[in-house]
Amino acid sequence: MKNNQHKKTMLAALATVIAIIFFIPFAFADDEETEEVHKLELITVIATKTPKESLDAPASTSVITEDEIGAFISEHPFKPLTRTEGVWPRQYRGLADYWARPLFRGHRALVQVDGVNWYDYGYYYHTGSIPMPDVERIDIVRGPFSALYGTLAQTAVINYTTKIPKKMEVDASASYGDWNSRFYVFRIADRPFGKETIVKKISWLKDILGDRFFYSFSFKSRTSDGYATTPSYKSLRSPVTGALNPEIPAVTGWQKDIDPQTGKSRYKIGHQGDNWYEDDSVFFKTGYDFAPDTSLWYSLNISEFEYGWKDGKSFLMDPSGATRHDGDVYVHDGENTYALTLNPFLFTSDEKTKESVVHTLHFNHSIPDHLDIVATFGFNDKQSTTHYVSKSRYKVEDNYLAQADLAGTFHFLENSCLITLGIQGVQENVDIEDRNLSNPYDEDSVVSIREETSGRNRILGTFIQAEYSPVDYLTAYLGGRYDHWWGDDADYSNIDGEYTKHPDTDDGQFSPKVSLVYRPLENGSIRASYGEAFTAPSLYYRTATYYWEGGGSISMANPNPNLDPTTNKSWEIGTEWEFWEKRIRFKTTYFENDFEDLIINKKKTSTLPDGTQLIEKQRINAEDAEVNGLEISVEAVLPYNIKGGLFYTHNWSKYTKTDDPSRRGWEVDETPTDMWSLWLGYFGRIIDAGVSYRYCDNRYDDEKTQYADTTYKGDDDYNIVDAKLTFRPMDRISLSIAVDNLFNEKYYEYYRTPGRFWLGSIDVSF
Repeated sequence: MKNNQHKKTMLAALATVIAIIFFIPFAFADDEETEEVHKLELITVIATKTPKESLDAPASTSVITEDEIGAFISEHPFKPLTRTEGVWPRQYRGLADYWARPLFRGHRALVQVDGVNWYDYGYYYHTGSIPMPDVERIDIVRGPFSALYGTLAQTAVINYTTKIPKKMEVDASASYGDWNSRFYVFRIADRPFGKETIVKKISWLKDILGDRFFYSFSFKSRTSDGYATTPSYKSLRSPVTGALNPEIPAVTGWQKDIDPQTGKSRYKIGHQGDNWYEDDSVFFKTGYDFAPDTSLWYSLNISEFEYGWKDGKSFLMDPSGATRHDGDVYVHDGENTYALTLNPFLFTSDEKTKESVVHTLHFNHSIPDHLDIVATFGFNDKQSTTHYVSKSRYKVEDNYLAQADLAGTFHFLENSCLITLGIQGVQENVDIEDRNLSNPYDEDSVVSIREETSGRNRILGTFIQAEYSPVDYLTAYLGGRYDHWWGDDADYSNIDGEYTKHPDTDDGQFSPKVSLVYRPLENGSIRASYGEAFTAPSLYYRTATYYWEGGGSISMANPNPNLDPTTNKSWEIGTEWEFWEKRIRFKTTYFENDFEDLIINKKKTSTLPDGTQLIEKQRINAEDAEVNGLEISVEAVLPYNIKGGLFYTHNWSKYTKTDDPSRRGWEVDETPTDMWSLWLGYFGRIIDAGVSYRYCDNRYDDEKTQYADTTYKGDDDYNIVDAKLTFRPMDRISLSIAVDNLFNEKYYEYYRTPGRFWLGSIDVSF
């Protein structure tokens, strides 16, 4: 548990920061500023695939605006999600996070960018590739109606919408912060042929293009030397018996703790070094507005993310004071003596690279009050590479996702009845080669193919939704989605001539949806919804072998091509109210989820002769679970351009069926019991200022498991305060200073988190 006095001190300091934020408007406000922020964002399309006010939506929705995204250090795409209820963003590896998976209501959410699924073949999200400089808003829908979007949309969908320019925009920024972190952004956008200076010289452009053609181009680069995230451990074997070898030195400097995943003692002997990363991407978007209700646009996003560790360190010292990285050594622990064999690779780790190229084509056409058509095509091509220097291997994982969506909404009875029909096709392919190298440091010195793996997932989904309002204060939603999944072409071969052709498999499910929205007053609504959902097992679980070595342990996982889909039955009831001319919104939702056939890793842990811990995993459908909860939020636009929110989530969760009978009734993994979030921002002409507080409970039950521990692989509770201040000395220049984790909270989210992190920025716009 955290120190209570520390919490009191931190909360007192937070109150002081909030008081300062409240003071700023009175110090700098003028008449022009008081009208800049005047109401909460209202319209969303994510709940029903049709434009809808939040009060009329059949599910709990949230909109995070561009101002809110920029109010804090938001280069990490999931950081802004803390400005809403119900989400654990799971920033897995601190600064060099590369495989985050935001979770709602006990299950990971589906993440989209402009309506295109953004996951890789393991259902993880390449965080660096989301083009944050171009994101205009983030929409979230929770609960049963998220399943209109197909696989992975069991509990929530998050959609990042990129900007379409209305005028010329040029923006450049440079940032510098802790651990030699450097962020650079450049963006230009325009509707160039709407300018008088251009059309006078080329008059025919005015008739053909005018201000209908638009484009945007952005570039971002993020680099950090990082900090030490991964300690090196040794699990000791049986004590040495008999006489000791006088030529083998005894070492000191090691530390001892408990592995929170196994409950066994382990010896910390060093670390792998600073977790550095480099992240570069470009984003291009262009389109044409044929009419006010008809447009076509295309975007291209190219991203490369590299990370690794450098300057690893051994803590072990021999009697002469020399640091020991390799060779045989003794460890004296109490009355026992243990023998260890060291090698330099205990204090290093393997470099990884992730690349992606995403094409998106979007078309929308509307005949007002009659028909709305939306079509989207996306192609997300991804490649991940891992250079296993210690094993003289180089692994290449190529996978792509192709997606095509078409939906049409028909308006009847003077818009009191809407019928939406849609179809979606998704195909994923993966090809994996694990190559043996003649030179362990040269990735091109391939001598043979150690293993090859391939596979394919295809999903065809069709959905229908009817929306009917017999009277103004009552709306009923009824619909469903049928998904059929095929898993095929799953092959495996290795250098020993072993070949396995896994059998093809397929499955399908119809997922009904029903909701009733009642508006007893103009400013409030009560909603109730029920739905079912279907998530196909990922290609990664079905086809891929996993190997990771570092920190004194080896993790291995084998595929299971016979996995079944995970299903969910859920319902929710909630109410939402707006007050003070839509400046205050209160929302609360109670929900229940019943999951079946959850996929887990069945683990077997052993110790190799050299003391290395070996963790072997097999993925199986082994568990059912219930996750019920309460979500409460209050958002407000206050006088003097102050905007804020208070959010609370409580989850009751337990396993109802599990591979280990002793775990039945335990809390569900990665599902915090309590989460709080509070943020307050002032948005003015000269000054922007924001402060955010968030609390997250342990992701495991202290009384029933040993996971909640302040050590590597633990998942601790935390209290975090972030703050940012922006000053505009003139119209086109702004200076900002931002601090994440203002009070330097120490905790583990599997890896050690960064602690306090500051970032200073200068931004120039034209």
